[in-house]
Amino acid sequence: MKGKTRVLGYSFQFQEMFLSKDIFLVPYYIAKCLGGTLDYIYCKNLGNTIIPTVHRNANIRQSTIANDFRAMLKYIVFDAKQVDVLFIWGSSLKHMFIIRMFKLLNPKAKVVVFGDMEPPQARTLNQTDFMCPKGVNGIVKRYFTNFFMTNVTYIVANTEAYNEMRKLCERNNWNGLLHFYPCLDDEKFREYGIKRKSWEEKENIMVCVGRVGCDQKNTEMLLEALKKVDLKDWKIYLIGPITYSFDLNEKGDFQNIIDWFFKEYPQYNDKLIFTGMIYDQRIVMDYYNKAKVLLMTSRHESWGNVYSEAAALGCYIISTDVGGAKMCSNDWQFGTKVPQEDSEQLAGIIQRFIDAKIVVSSEKSIPFNSLLYSIMMRNVLLPKLGYMPKD
Repeated sequence: MKGKTRVLGYSFQFQEMFLSKDIFLVPYYIAKCLGGTLDYIYCKNLGNTIIPTVHRNANIRQSTIANDFRAMLKYIVFDAKQVDVLFIWGSSLKHMFIIRMFKLLNPKAKVVVFGDMEPPQARTLNQTDFMCPKGVNGIVKRYFTNFFMTNVTYIVANTEAYNEMRKLCERNNWNGLLHFYPCLDDEKFREYGIKRKSWEEKENIMVCVGRVGCDQKNTEMLLEALKKVDLKDWKIYLIGPITYSFDLNEKGDFQNIIDWFFKEYPQYNDKLIFTGMIYDQRIVMDYYNKAKVLLMTSRHESWGNVYSEAAALGCYIISTDVGGAKMCSNDWQFGTKVPQEDSEQLAGIIQRFIDAKIVVSSEKSIPFNSLLYSIMMRNVLLPKLGYMPKD
C-alpha cells in the first residue's frame, strides 16, 4: 500500500462529546498506530455545540446529505477506492448492502463495524440467527449477513453480549467477531502531563460521570440513597449534562428534581456538585485522578467508557453490574457491586466506604497498561485486521 493509510469513519449521528468516546477514538487510534490519516463523516449533530472540522489532525465533516443511506453511497461507496480502512457504526441491512458495494469496489480495504450492543440485543440476534426471516427476504438477508460477518471486523465491547454473539458466529462459521472495549485515551493522558496518583494521594471524592437524569443512568437511585448517607468530609461530583437522551438539546425536567432535593436536604449544598457537561477531557481525567471512587447506578450499559477511564486512574468502583463494571473492578476485587434499583443497599455501601468499613487494597486494581487504547489497538484490533502497526 503506497502512501499514508487512509481511514474513513462514518456515523449517522455525532456530537462533540463523542470526540472522547470509542465512536471516534477507535478509528483515530487505527490511523495513529498505522501512521495514517483519518477523515470522519457524520450527518446529524445531536449536541448543542459545534463539532470542530479538525480535531487531533483528523478532518471532520458534516454530510451535505441528510439521508443516511444516500450519504453512505456518496461518502463510502463512491469514494471506496480512496479508503484503506473503513469504520462504520451500524449493522442493519442497509449497512450490509453499503459494505458489500464498498468491498466490490475495493476488495483489499479493511472494514471495522462498531457493534454497540447490550446483552438483550445480542441474545435476540443469537436466537433469531441475526434477524434473518424466512422466505425470499430471509435468503437476501442471509446472503448479506454471511458476507458481512466474514468480511468485516465486528467489534463488541460488552462481555456478555460478546459471548452471545460468539455462539452465533461459531454456529455459522463467521470469523469477523472481536471483543474490543473502550480504554483510556493514553495519548491525551500523556499530552496533558498528568501523573497517575497513588491511592494515598487521592482525595475523599466520588465521581459519577454520564448524562444526569436520563433513564439509563438512574440518577434518581443515587439521590434516593443519599437521603440516608452522612457524607462527612466527602464530596460527590456528578459530571455530565442534565438531559433525557443523547440529544443534548432535550433537557427534560430533571433539574426540578435536583432543585427539590437541595431544598429538602440542604446539607448537600456544598457536598453534591453538578458540574454540567465538561468537554475538556483533561479536566475529566483530573477528576478521575483525584477521586477515590467511581459511583455509577446505570440500569444498563453496552460498556461505559467511564469504567475503563476511572479504573485506569485507580478509582474503586461502586456500581451496578453493567457494561465494563465487572472487568474494570477486576471481578469486584477492587469494587463493590450494587443491586439494581436498591437505594437502601447503595446507601449502606456508600456509608460503609466513607466510614472505612470496606477494606480497599489498591494492589487488586486492574493494571494501568491493560486499559490503554494504544496497547489494546496494537495487541488486539490491528492484528485482527492483518496489520503490523508502526512503532
